[in-house]
Amino acid sequence: MFKALVWLQWKSSRAWILAAGLAVVALPVMSVVREWPKDGNAMAQFLSRLDAWSLFYPAAATALGIAMATLAWRADRRAGFVYALSLPIERWRQVAYRYGAGAVWVLAIAAALWITALVVVATTSVPPSLRGYPNGLAVKFALATISVFTLGFAILALPDRLKRGLAWATLLVVAVQVAALFAGVETNWLAAFLETVVGPTGPLGMLGGRWMLIDV
Repeated sequence: MFKALVWLQWKSSRAWILAAGLAVVALPVMSVVREWPKDGNAMAQFLSRLDAWSLFYPAAATALGIAMATLAWRADRRAGFVYALSLPIERWRQVAYRYGAGAVWVLAIAAALWITALVVVATTSVPPSLRGYPNGLAVKFALATISVFTLGFAILALPDRLKRGLAWATLLVVAVQVAALFAGVETNWLAAFLETVVGPTGPLGMLGGRWMLIDV
């Protein structure tokens, strides 16, 4: 059953999976495209450029996690959940299989990033004062993507009425925050909420921090 759902996930999402795989494979290659400079100032500029490229890793993890969470339920929603409800297994098990099928392809894309990062670091003349972090980068990417995927999967699994309620509640909070700012109230509820979600101890905390392939 699980293998069938993994294959079904591939058939319904292969264009997105292949596009995401190509994107994460291109990131390490494009960020290190030439030999390291010997001059100190030029090396600082090169590291700054590498740091700028590193911002695309959490962005890719977020986009991939949201896309895979959405695609995990697309086939069932298109069929009105007829296929899912007709399966001779418990509902919770079917949901777990559906989650696992999406997670398999997320980890496959993270593995592609890991292999590419290993090759890039191995074929790049890194100065002795710096080190490559292909393993750490790939693990962080996998954990960050799984975190986003898990949160998105859970939200999209909710009934449509509850999802609409959450969307309206979010819009209301944003509207109240904007009105408070215009009224001169300095309290920033959104900043506190975002810190709770993406801060070091938040469920999406893996999106923060440094994402350098090569660093000190």
